[in-house]
Amino acid sequence: MNFKFTEKDISILKVVSQVSGGFAFIVAMTMIFSLVQLKIVNPLDNPVLLSVKEQYDKDPSNAAKAEQVRAMDLMARKAYFSSRWQVETGSYLLIAGVIIFIICQRLISENEKLNPVFSDAKPDLSLRREKNRRYLVSTMIIVFITAITASFFLRANLPDISGKAPESSKNMESSNEKSAKPDKTNWPFFRGQDSRGIAGGTGYPTEWDAAAGKNISWKIELPKKGKSSPVIWDDKIFLTGAQEKICEVYCIDKKTGKILWTGSASDITGEPAILPKMDQEAGLAVSTVATNGSEVCAIFANGNLACFDMDGKRKWAKNIGVPESSYGYASSLLIYKDILLVQFDSNIKISLIGFDVKTGDQKWETLRQGHAVWSSPVLANFAGKSELIINGNPAVSGYDPLTGKELWEVECMSGDVAPSVAVNSTMTYAVTDYAKLVAIKPGTGVSIVWQDNTYTPDVSSPVATDQFLFVSTGNGDVACYNAIKGDTLWTHYFQNPFYASPLIADDMVYLLDRTGVMHIVKAGSSFKLIAESPLGESADCSPAFSDKKIYIRGKKNLYCISKN
Repeated sequence: MNFKFTEKDISILKVVSQVSGGFAFIVAMTMIFSLVQLKIVNPLDNPVLLSVKEQYDKDPSNAAKAEQVRAMDLMARKAYFSSRWQVETGSYLLIAGVIIFIICQRLISENEKLNPVFSDAKPDLSLRREKNRRYLVSTMIIVFITAITASFFLRANLPDISGKAPESSKNMESSNEKSAKPDKTNWPFFRGQDSRGIAGGTGYPTEWDAAAGKNISWKIELPKKGKSSPVIWDDKIFLTGAQEKICEVYCIDKKTGKILWTGSASDITGEPAILPKMDQEAGLAVSTVATNGSEVCAIFANGNLACFDMDGKRKWAKNIGVPESSYGYASSLLIYKDILLVQFDSNIKISLIGFDVKTGDQKWETLRQGHAVWSSPVLANFAGKSELIINGNPAVSGYDPLTGKELWEVECMSGDVAPSVAVNSTMTYAVTDYAKLVAIKPGTGVSIVWQDNTYTPDVSSPVATDQFLFVSTGNGDVACYNAIKGDTLWTHYFQNPFYASPLIADDMVYLLDRTGVMHIVKAGSSFKLIAESPLGESADCSPAFSDKKIYIRGKKNLYCISKN
């Protein structure tokens, strides 16, 4: 279809064409520059920032230096995300500019074809203009294609910004061949199903006061001290306790708080005569037990590993060697199908060991590289395949939970690593204090998607959904990140430190500080405090959620909290 324009119209079209062409060229060059910057420049490797961080590491109590590190890191991250935003949004602006440019050029060209060339006109003038126009259009097309290609090349190395889980996740299965959706009753490991920190079910309480008896269904004093968190199967709660060399496993009625049985994990062949080096406050009973509904397995800091049936009969027990390290042993157990998974970390050896959960026979052992850590393994499911992930030093690693074969690793951690990883349907998040928080795209071609070093917990493990990542620190800070892009969505300072890990239940994040106060906030992109409920005693253990009730281990007592 041909349009007839006046000379004034053509002049306007030429101006619009020039403006749109110039705009598209500027956008394209900005995108290319941003791409190069993102690929070459790491904002956290800034020499000035690294120098200040080294000074802070030498004097961690220097508040002014800490604030300087935070401010400089924030500036570096803002520059990084600004460059990434330019690439992510620039392609759409570039397409719009080029489309307008091409349309204007087409209309100008069509109109010139309709106008006859008179014999007294210079014949080569229009040809020269047409030739120049073609050069200009060709140049714009080349720049356009280069910028778009660069944009999508970068996007291939960035997480999907749609926030949607892949379709294969609809058919994912958990470690017990069930739906990945958390069970509303069973809380089988440290931090629940697959050790992910996500509770099933709804209707959990948000307000209680142990001193006043408000919403406290029952409370019992535990026989021996420990830092292991409660796990639950059906109507039974399992915990460990220890005193000097005596190691015990407790089974407690979930409804009444009555201790149903006590299993001994002491006097096992190979048990050391002298207690290993450990945190005196924590003792031998730090690691959380694991259960699959048939067996209950527990490990202690002296290397004693014991398995009981659900009625308290000891099925097998062995000492696997003393996992002695600076602070004692702290890694919790997992069960995948019929394999009991033990993360063994000591000053002498670090490994991942698989035992037959029914017999105790060792099936395999995979030696790991690096230094001893105090994190616990986590089960994840990526693209329908189960992986066991360990936050180590220096590498975060993924393993086949059936065979122990290492699937991938990425070196990104340092120092005393205690937090376990957080996972969602596509990503893994690892962190430790005085180091950094790292978002990892696992699998073949494993890569770091984003990182930050502003909010780094020393003990507490992060928790993630497909949209959000939550961390709580030993300084009392809580931060919510965009799980995909790494943007800090909100932060809040609660004053008291956190050792217990944040847990998500009923679209809320439950944050238990060391004084025993539970801070409950909305699991969303903006900060909304729902309630703050006191336990009445200090608490470092992560709670368990089951059938609309919350179970919290304090320093001396175990509490059952219910809405009524």
